[in-house]
Amino acid sequence: MLKLCNAIRVQFIETLDSLIETSIKQGTSYTDVRHGRVVTKNIIAQNGKIVDERNCINSGYGIRMLSEGIVTFTSTPRIRFAEKEIKKAISVSKLLTNWKKGISELADAPVADSSAVKKPKINWVDLGNEEFEEKIKDLDSFINEFLRVDCSIETDIQLINWSEKFRNSEGTRVYQEYPYVILTLTGRLSRNGNQLKYYKSYGGMGGLEILPFDKMEETLGFIETINNIQKAKNVEQGLHNSVLSEDMAWTLNHEVFGHSLEADNVLSGRSFSSGLLGMKVAPSVVSVIDDPYIESLGYYEFDSEGVKGRGNLLVDEGILTDFLHSRLSAAAMGTESSSNYRASDFEFLPQVRMSNFFFEPKDYSEEELFEHVKNGLYIGDGLGGSSEPQTGEYNLDAQFGREIKNGELGEYILQFQISGTMMDTLSKIELIGDKIIAQPGSCVKNNQRVFVGSIGPKITISEVRVS
Repeated sequence: MLKLCNAIRVQFIETLDSLIETSIKQGTSYTDVRHGRVVTKNIIAQNGKIVDERNCINSGYGIRMLSEGIVTFTSTPRIRFAEKEIKKAISVSKLLTNWKKGISELADAPVADSSAVKKPKINWVDLGNEEFEEKIKDLDSFINEFLRVDCSIETDIQLINWSEKFRNSEGTRVYQEYPYVILTLTGRLSRNGNQLKYYKSYGGMGGLEILPFDKMEETLGFIETINNIQKAKNVEQGLHNSVLSEDMAWTLNHEVFGHSLEADNVLSGRSFSSGLLGMKVAPSVVSVIDDPYIESLGYYEFDSEGVKGRGNLLVDEGILTDFLHSRLSAAAMGTESSSNYRASDFEFLPQVRMSNFFFEPKDYSEEELFEHVKNGLYIGDGLGGSSEPQTGEYNLDAQFGREIKNGELGEYILQFQISGTMMDTLSKIELIGDKIIAQPGSCVKNNQRVFVGSIGPKITISEVRVS
């Protein structure tokens, strides 16, 4: 059996190499091939009982080529279609060069020959439906033991095994395999005939051991919020000195500031950070980091063009020091890749994306943050919203809030919105907490969703506009 597996592996590698050879023979100057395989299981339960389950395996080839300064990409689920798709893509690039000279090139990158494999302690593929249902039922019973309101609890579990083989015409050979798990609890209740809901996600990179099945006390914060939002008051509109929760601080940082630091947005003129490199953009207390090595949903060791991951200091004590790069954007801006060229799977052309993007924690405890604000607003978990990287304008929704009175948390506040421009908001950051929390997050860019780490400390901001 071992000999058979090794023979299949060798044959598969030869197949990837043959695709690259085919592309080079057709006149490309560079080619890379990603063979991805994503195995997923999604379980939805209502009040402790499984009501839906979906299983999926998606695999295939993504092939990127550079010919006469034009980048082309094709993907196919079957190897027998790959050579035909390569020829089509190369024909397109040749047609394009008839009327427009290509200018794309790749920055140099070290040749890698490596593998990165993370294994879960408790693999979800080893559990049957009865075991899942028992775990979900136990968690639901724990939550209901502490609930003081009439509430329906939905449990949504996403289980993912992601793997990818990467090879390019320069000699880089990389294999990666990571497990990811996400559990989202949603509480639904009514208030004066209107439905309210609050959701919270748990998980990251790993197996079932990182979900709250065996550490149910992690859900007590979720339960406390559910117990209080039914009697929450409406927000007082206007400007509030505020403490932002870890999740809302990340949402603001990622959605508004982070996308403006992606070099493809900078190059295309869709970034308010364009032209600010080397300038003071925030108070000295603010440093911003992107680091794929934090073990969360944003973890990876190589990006989607085989470049070794690294931590990137983007804002150093208020000064903008760098952008996030692919090899393409790095060549255009005369620098090197930051290993941030990422795709969700083989079907998509990678884009410059964040991994784990966060404010660097400082020396202030949670108590000190609230004491500093004294009287103001605590802004709870994010609910999404909208932002414009070109201008830095944003409107973000908070699932809930709480009053801060005399440096302590007070009454709960119903869902509300914060708005502003990022440069103005950055200038009003005053303190940053001393602890970071890693939660599941995701990022949509050009209709392509990737997992990222929702990571960050609490922060204080003066005069947040609330409506």
